[in-house]
Amino acid sequence: MNTGIRIHSVPRNPFRPGMGLEPPYLADRCDQLERFGRFLDGLPDFPRNVRLTGLRGVGKTVLLQRYAGTAMERGWVVVSREWSEHLRDERAFALALVADCRQAAEQTARTRRLKAAAASAIDRALDLLGSLSVSLAGITVALRSPSHQREPTPALEDQLFDAVVSACRGVTAAGGSGIVLCYDEAHIVRDSVATLQLPLSTLLAVTARLQREGVPLMLVVCGLPTLTENLARAKSYSERMFQAEELDRLRSPEDVHAFTLPLQTAGRRHDPALAKAMAADSRGYPFFIQFFGALLWESSAWPSPLTESDYHHSRPAMLAALDRAFFDARLARTSAVERRLLQTIASCGETAPLKQVIGALRMSNGATQRLIYRLADKGLVYRPERGVVAFAVPLFGEYLRRRAHPERG
Repeated sequence: MNTGIRIHSVPRNPFRPGMGLEPPYLADRCDQLERFGRFLDGLPDFPRNVRLTGLRGVGKTVLLQRYAGTAMERGWVVVSREWSEHLRDERAFALALVADCRQAAEQTARTRRLKAAAASAIDRALDLLGSLSVSLAGITVALRSPSHQREPTPALEDQLFDAVVSACRGVTAAGGSGIVLCYDEAHIVRDSVATLQLPLSTLLAVTARLQREGVPLMLVVCGLPTLTENLARAKSYSERMFQAEELDRLRSPEDVHAFTLPLQTAGRRHDPALAKAMAADSRGYPFFIQFFGALLWESSAWPSPLTESDYHHSRPAMLAALDRAFFDARLARTSAVERRLLQTIASCGETAPLKQVIGALRMSNGATQRLIYRLADKGLVYRPERGVVAFAVPLFGEYLRRRAHPERG
């Protein structure tokens, strides 16, 4: 029976603020994806690894996930992991790498129809990887031979080399192209010469050796800008090992498209002046576009058009929500003296000359450098160039100025 009543479904909010959530429109990243495809095609004859860096909120994790998808579409086995502080221990790091190799071999065994030779190669890989054990208690790293004979324990680098080679051979025997290791939050792990914990040095040495011998392996590391310095300190040749992809804010007009295209897809009208206001406030940072877009969508009921007037009316509440969701927790992790340094940078903008920071703090150069190092370890600042210190969180200076003078927000 036709009652004459129509039920109109309300579209879902098209914006997706969050960590690593795929946006409705991936703006301004076509160049990076095209280059990555070429890097894969060149392996193993022309091995290249990728170092993906950028500030918080520029879409590094999303692009890393796209890299993984591209590699899988081309027949590569991808293993992904987010690094954490406990991997600064060399033994824990070795255990994680072995686990990643085993995951690649097991993934191949599960997903491919294996002929006898390929199955045998996978079995050998899993047997070797299962015999490699790393003690998290901090005692030994032991590789037991299949015959279980007592033999001298090989060096950690040699054991890891054997582990990765075994996994790659199993993958290629089963018809795969090779292995891609995708590591996020890679800036967290660094070498410590003082404690003889050298996980990065070991990884780079193993990777370089593998690639010199034509093993089909690609290493993709993703993190804050401090990752570049960590790798350089681990191995002086790291700059020659990696293709650098430094993500920044979205370029025009892609910053506008990241906001308007999801609205168009959802069928919601908006005026052009609104998009310009949004782009000005977000400064082209993808997370902020998603965050503001999601709040603005919910600020007025569907299907009313979104206008510039709506945006300016909602802006104070949106900035307050951004402060609570994105900035406040980061500032809460700092000490009083660390906040003084952050305020000094903020007084200059988003970057500041190191000399000016030292003068304002009235501290020695050594003490200031140690303070900067602590803040860099917390992911709040970095050194973009010699003599300059900058925020690693986009618009953090503007947040601190807004916090100090709320009437100006």
